[in-house]
Amino acid sequence: MSSATVEPPDIPAGEQFRHRITDLPQRGWERLWLWVSERINPIVVKEVRQSLKSKQFTISFGLTLIAAVSWTLIAISLMVPRIFYMPAGMPLLAGYFCILAAPLMVIVPFGAFLSLTAETEDSTFELLSISALSALQIVHGKMSSACVQILLYLSALAPCIVLTYLLRGVGLYTILLFLAWTVVLSVCETALALLIGAVARTRLLQVGAAVLVLAGLFLGVGLWLTFLLNEGLTRSTEPDSSVLVAIFATFMIIAMIVSLILRAAGAAIDFPSENNSTPLRIRILVCVTLTFFWLLFLTIQVQDEEPIIGFLFGSFIVLMVIGALITGERGIISPRAQRSLPRTFVGRVFLTWLYPGAGLGYVYLVCSYAAIVGSVIATEFFYRNIFRNQTGLSIVVAGYLLLCYLTFYLGLNRLIIMAVPRQLPARMIGSVALLVAMLFLAHLIPLFLVYFANDYRDFPYGWHQAFNIIWTTGEAIDRVSADIGVSMVILTLCAIGVFGLNLVLCTRDVMLVRVALPPRVRQDENVLQSPEPVSTDPFAD
Repeated sequence: MSSATVEPPDIPAGEQFRHRITDLPQRGWERLWLWVSERINPIVVKEVRQSLKSKQFTISFGLTLIAAVSWTLIAISLMVPRIFYMPAGMPLLAGYFCILAAPLMVIVPFGAFLSLTAETEDSTFELLSISALSALQIVHGKMSSACVQILLYLSALAPCIVLTYLLRGVGLYTILLFLAWTVVLSVCETALALLIGAVARTRLLQVGAAVLVLAGLFLGVGLWLTFLLNEGLTRSTEPDSSVLVAIFATFMIIAMIVSLILRAAGAAIDFPSENNSTPLRIRILVCVTLTFFWLLFLTIQVQDEEPIIGFLFGSFIVLMVIGALITGERGIISPRAQRSLPRTFVGRVFLTWLYPGAGLGYVYLVCSYAAIVGSVIATEFFYRNIFRNQTGLSIVVAGYLLLCYLTFYLGLNRLIIMAVPRQLPARMIGSVALLVAMLFLAHLIPLFLVYFANDYRDFPYGWHQAFNIIWTTGEAIDRVSADIGVSMVILTLCAIGVFGLNLVLCTRDVMLVRVALPPRVRQDENVLQSPEPVSTDPFAD
């Protein structure tokens, strides 16, 4: 019985590999690789190639290698013969950190700043704006290029750092901890440098920003090396669960802050009509919530309210700075961004405050800080009976006063800045300058008047110093007196009046409604989502 052989059908050349090109991959690692390759935009490739081929990187990388080899030879020759029978890793490690900190905390951040300002000088943002790349991709490309340079510097000094561990005298935990902190500080400085470079769009601002960035970088590396040489490396610590949790929490908060800074840098170079307010305000909310959670966890662990009280005052300062920028927003939203507005009543009540508009941003910040103050008061109730403890009552009063100050000063700043034309390029910088001048005058004028009335003699706190933030909150923490009560009444009335007026004036932003997709755009999206080929010929029947 013979079996007939079945010949396989003729398949055109290359047809058996067609699915690999046209169809989506089925394996998990192939889908992951496709996702990563799509996210690595051409800016990353361009910036990495340009930075690695530049003379700045070649010279700095070569000098770093020469410095590392020279320090190794000099240190070992000076420690011979003690190096054979005594631990000698700590002096070598200190020198390597000094060598590594220079490129990581000065050269890489300043190079990223110059790279972004060069895009402005060459007018390449106009060309990139008509491409498929977004402003955030441009900033992330610059940041990715800086991270690649950081990895190259670390890999160059890795053998030298391993040598310090072999020479004894320093633990692996100490090496990894301070290496990680050096990298984190370098990433933070690079993100701040990119933000400053994105804001400085004119030639004059770029020169001033370059001086500011360079001075800040040298100050930062000096402070970090001073801490390492005097405190950090001299204290040999062992890994502890509480310390590891604190480090993990700090890294989480820093990662969120870096994400916020990079998003702000992308918004600075994007079109004014794009909706950059929503992602920024969401990141601010997440960052504040994350910080409060970990500080509350620390408060429960150490049984002390100092961390949460410090967060109360620190968040007030941060939100005042953010509010000075938000109150200077143009509040322009494009029709394309209006398509993402909330459509339901509940969504409009809770999500409208995340969209562009100085009035919406002002209400958002006031509500956010009110939630912080309420959380601190709840924590105070949880740990103390504030009706019997004078200190707890003072903290609650101080938190309420700070809420009134934030509401009044930011609201008044927004009312004044409304008279400034929206087309003014430096509107947000003018808003910050106006708030600083307002705070300066509100603190000094009452002091001068009372000094003049008292023949230039010292005088105690009175209700006439109600708008003095430092003196009033300090007095409230020390003791809750009758003058503090009068100041609370004055600030409450002023804050309610300013908040109500701002709430009425932001009605135009609240009344914005969702815009439906144009028929042509809806048709294109249906084509992209449809598995079957759909004809897009406008003349087809």
